[in-house]
Amino acid sequence: MTGNMGSGKTTVLNSVRSSLVGKVSADKIVSGLYKNGAVKKKLVKKFGTAKRKEIAGIAFSSKAKRKQLEKILHPLVWKEIKSRTSAFKKKGKKLVVVEVPLLFEAGWQKRFDKAILVKASKQKCVARMVRKGMGKKEAGARLEAQMPESKKIKACQFSIDNNGQKARAIAQAKKIMEELMDG
Repeated sequence: MTGNMGSGKTTVLNSVRSSLVGKVSADKIVSGLYKNGAVKKKLVKKFGTAKRKEIAGIAFSSKAKRKQLEKILHPLVWKEIKSRTSAFKKKGKKLVVVEVPLLFEAGWQKRFDKAILVKASKQKCVARMVRKGMGKKEAGARLEAQMPESKKIKACQFSIDNNGQKARAIAQAKKIMEELMDG
């Protein structure tokens, strides 16, 4: 499951309530990595800080800096995704949904069987990010750093429209999960 910042991926994923579905969040994995001593050392060495918010400001100001951050984090995130996915499968989960905000930007789309896009207008995404405490200019810059939604939708097998009512998006997600478990 992917989508641009503020599209509502986490909300949609958290709405999936089934004992047959395992859920993995790349963002939660990244949060954990920022608390890891070895990772913190690498971040301080490269960015002068290990504070996530400060690093985000640096990384989103320069494509080269963003690539440096990804070089540190992405291999560790992928390793953890594989570990958690494997653990869910051993527990008998019929489906594992992995929320990866930068699925296409990281080039990971071929690592998964199917891709689900949670989509929302740029205005909705910015408004959601602002509600979470981000400045409007910063929110716009982060969206600009991501692949346009129009390109992502062509590469995904499923999409969930999260522009309107939350209940509608959740219903779409449930339908997709049922289809994937039946298929």
